Amino acid sequence: MAPIKMRRKIILPVILLFSCAVDSTTDVLASGFADTIFVNGKILTVDEQFSIVEALAITDGKFSAVGKTNEINELAGPATEIIDLRGLTVVPGFIDGHAHMDREGLKHILPSMHGVRSIDDILDVIEKEVRNKKPGEWIVTMPIGDYPYFSSGSDLLREQRYPTRWDLDRVAPENPVYIKGIWYYWSGRSPIVSIANSYALRLAGITKDTKPPHAGVDIGKDDKTGEPNGIFRETGAIGTIEYSLMRLAPRFSPGQRQAALKDSMRRYNAAGTTSVFEGHGLSPVVIRAYKKLWEDDEMTVRSHLVMSPTWDASPGVPLEKALASWAEYASGRGLGDDMLGISSIHVAVGDSVQDDIRKNDSSNPGWAGYSVDSILPTDRGSFQDLVYAAAKSDLRINVITYNEATLEEGLSALEEISKEMMISDRRFVFQHLSFVSEDHLKRLKALGIVPVIMPGTTLWKNGLKRTENLSDEDANTYVPLQSFVDQGIPFVFATDNVPIEPLKTMWGAITRKDMETGTVIASDQRLSRSDALRAFTINGAYLTFEEDKKGSIEVGKFADLAVLSADLMTVPADDIYDIQVLKTVVGGVTVFDVMNSHQQAGGTKP
Repeated sequence: MAPIKMRRKIILPVILLFSCAVDSTTDVLASGFADTIFVNGKILTVDEQFSIVEALAITDGKFSAVGKTNEINELAGPATEIIDLRGLTVVPGFIDGHAHMDREGLKHILPSMHGVRSIDDILDVIEKEVRNKKPGEWIVTMPIGDYPYFSSGSDLLREQRYPTRWDLDRVAPENPVYIKGIWYYWSGRSPIVSIANSYALRLAGITKDTKPPHAGVDIGKDDKTGEPNGIFRETGAIGTIEYSLMRLAPRFSPGQRQAALKDSMRRYNAAGTTSVFEGHGLSPVVIRAYKKLWEDDEMTVRSHLVMSPTWDASPGVPLEKALASWAEYASGRGLGDDMLGISSIHVAVGDSVQDDIRKNDSSNPGWAGYSVDSILPTDRGSFQDLVYAAAKSDLRINVITYNEATLEEGLSALEEISKEMMISDRRFVFQHLSFVSEDHLKRLKALGIVPVIMPGTTLWKNGLKRTENLSDEDANTYVPLQSFVDQGIPFVFATDNVPIEPLKTMWGAITRKDMETGTVIASDQRLSRSDALRAFTINGAYLTFEEDKKGSIEVGKFADLAVLSADLMTVPADDIYDIQVLKTVVGGVTVFDVMNSHQQAGGTKP
């Protein structure tokens, strides 16, 4: 796959554009030929009128004309690539507003337990790794469970139990083995379970007298001898075992992170994603991987990163002073180019024993990607203090508002700040919105806040559980997508990496169905297909102040697009989940293509 060389500003050659009299949506080149043309399709431009055209032209990485097939055919020269869509639908490249893109490739770096159905299957995976290792070398695997959620754990296994240290010892007596825990944000399953063999326990110094690092950890014991059986169970979202009891187990290396990120981009491209926004913030080690790919011209997804503070790096430093130093490069719209930019700050305040343990190894963000010490301890300031200091430093604020209480806290803090400084034009970001009342909607609009919503996580994975005991009126405030439209609030969709396909997320927003039962959640809030597409395209561009550069198929904008296997606007709503991406283009460069082979991955509705 050819890299996208777009680090420097693209300068178009002198080409005259004029409007074609026969079609006001078409600009035709007066001289010169297009590099690529797409003809005979249904192209959803997502311009202001949501125009639908037959064809488009690309020149020097940008859309140079849109209109009718016979008009665009006139732009073909001897070297022009002509792509006959044969009626296929084209949309602007998807912009994922909260992607956690670096995680996806990391799921494939370690040996997989996908498909295991017995302890013997697990041992087969371990034994295969032993054959490629020297005695004493670590073997670290993915959790027990199937990709992408790893959610079933021991329920998948014929024995209906997890393997013990002694089971693992049968195939790996001379290698330390560690099976990572089932990460809660993927699985939604508690407790987090990880497993070590005898060699690993010995290296870690874990005996029957070892105390758990906190009350939420259970060190499994043999009923008869009291010896640790190698099984760790922990409540909580991210887990602390790898930062405490099993801290010796290898973490992701810089090389692995770089390789995984490159692979992640390939996978996101295959889902039609051409841009991401990392609103939860990223740790320095992840930003370094992005920087390396950018330096090597290997990026295939336009990426805008948000800083995840490393508060332990500035112990005792007053908030405003610490933020002022970060603002040198991340204030306002930040810095970077059209492929990689960084701005803003993720803000969170709180204390927990688990966070304190994770801070013991702040350079190891694991799958999280954001800094483990990104949450400001309460003894250094309140949420109001942090938001005020960030706003004063002109750092755009990104806040997680996953329930009514956190949404109210964020709104109240910004309303207080707005009395002193203008913030409504800064496009501060609220993420993970769930329950949003009519009053909240009005306040969000007044403050100019950009909501980022994850219909996959909030609706088809968790929506029924969070609304089944509510009145219809209260349930109607849960992820109220149509209410956002009615209020004229430009909201952004995101996958949150669960799963990574925007089309599946759109299906969740359009149908609002629970993944297990098919129950529709607050049917009045179902979203139209055009508004769902806007939320994944032009609104995503608005999130990074780039709506004049990307997010729609219009002359002069970056040629980012995806070709779909079915018509998003007309297929039965339930079939949207199964639509496949056949081709993805970023800046005029094809980064994913199965149009000719039609080797499309299968899909099954949840």
